[in-house]
This record gives sequence, C-alpha cells and structure tokens, in this order.
Amino acid sequence: MDLALAEDLGAGDLTSEALVPPGTPARGRLAAKERLVVCGLPLLHRVFGGLGAVRVTLHAAEGATAVAGERLATLEGDARALLAGERLSLNLLQHLCGIATLTRACVDRVRGTQLVVRDTRKTLPGFRLLAKYAVRTGGGTNHRLALDDAILIKDNHLALCGGDVGAAVRAARAAWPTLPLEVECKTLAEVDAALRAAPDLILIDNMSLADIWAAVQLVGSRIPLEASGGVHPEDLPEVAATGVAFVALGAITHSAPAADLHLKIEPLA
Repeated sequence: MDLALAEDLGAGDLTSEALVPPGTPARGRLAAKERLVVCGLPLLHRVFGGLGAVRVTLHAAEGATAVAGERLATLEGDARALLAGERLSLNLLQHLCGIATLTRACVDRVRGTQLVVRDTRKTLPGFRLLAKYAVRTGGGTNHRLALDDAILIKDNHLALCGGDVGAAVRAARAAWPTLPLEVECKTLAEVDAALRAAPDLILIDNMSLADIWAAVQLVGSRIPLEASGGVHPEDLPEVAATGVAFVALGAITHSAPAADLHLKIEPLA
C-alpha cells in the first residue's frame, strides 16, 4: 500500500495544493454504479489513514450484494487527503469488487452441485493476497497461494526430469511428504499414467468436454479431478455435470471487469 501511495502521489497532489486551502473539511460518498459484490472496503482505512485526518464509515458488509446507487462508505475529513486518496481507493475497490462479482457469478452457476470453483496464480504481481481474498469474498476457493504451499507437477517439470510421472511423484513426495501433490494432464493417456502414480489430485488441462467425461469415467472415485484451461463461466454447468470435483479459473482474477464505483466529494460547511 505504501508503494501504491508513493506511486500515485509523487511529489504531492499539486492540483489540490493549488486550489484547495489546507484544512478544508469535506465529505466523500463512495457508491456503487451497478450491481456488484462488495469487497475491499476495509482498505479505505489503510489508504486514507496514511494521508491525513479522515474518518471512514462503512455502510456495507464484505461479500454483500450492492445495487446501483447504494452508498458503500462515507469519508469525512481533510479535503486534500480525500482528493489524494480518491484514485487509489477506487482502483483497488473496483478491481477487488470486480473479482468478487465475477467469482460470485461463477459460483452461482454451479450452486447445488459438487463442483468447487477455485482460482489460480494468474494475478497481478504484488496483488495476489488481495485478489485471492476477493475470490473468497465472492464465494470461491483458493488454489495454492504460492509455489511453496503445494506440489503441482506440470509438463515443463516432466520435460526436465525425464518424463516419468511415477518417478516424479515419488521424488516430490520424498522431498515434501506433507504437501498436497497434484499432477497436470493434457491427454487421457497422461491421466492414465498419473492415476497409476497415485497423486492427491489430477488436473485435466484444456480438455474438451467429451474428454473430461472420459477422464471421469477412467478415474472414477479413486482420485479427485480438477478441470482447468479453456473453461468459461457459461461452461460451468456442463463441467459440473461431468462429476469433476474442482474447476480452476484464471479468468476470475486476470480478466474480471472492473466494477463501476464512484467517490463524490463535497465541501462541509
């Protein structure tokens, strides 16, 4: 957050310094301009707390659905501080609300089924914890947060270690026996080989719906399956019908549209 503030402020908000007298009291009203899932409002305390004397009052709960025109927060205090934090706070909240809103839409598409919607590591650098928080706020589930909290054996790993998935699974388990272990597969033949290696989870990557069905039939209930790659929100009911346990969606963090919010500032008498 300090980096983001420094990036936007530079040497200072020169426009506000030229036009707004020091200590001018003002009020800001943050409101939704469309239906959205609320996410990130507590960050307002962090943004404006570093800029001056601003009192933040939140009017909506994290994860709640807001409608167009609904007020989400009120900010009162030094006008220069409100103006300095306006763009950063909107940038953060529009992105987080956008992720939460898209995630909620995906979760709603498979509500009542066994399918769990998960995210990926496809997040903006430096923004991962907030992005994954937004996924949870929208009702989704986090996949691994970083490279050090689970093993995911992918094609590039196999290409560099001899190509034997069974040997790769044994080596990874020997090195990190307490970590969950997942193997990525792009073909049914790879799924069959991974099944024999007995990982904790098999990720079926960029497979057609027909091949996902075939993979479920091949594996049965022996190892949970996760579908990933080429899955769009409108595909989720069909993916759920196959019986896979998880779906990993990079789009909910890297392609979520920004939610439409505004922060209107007015002088206080």
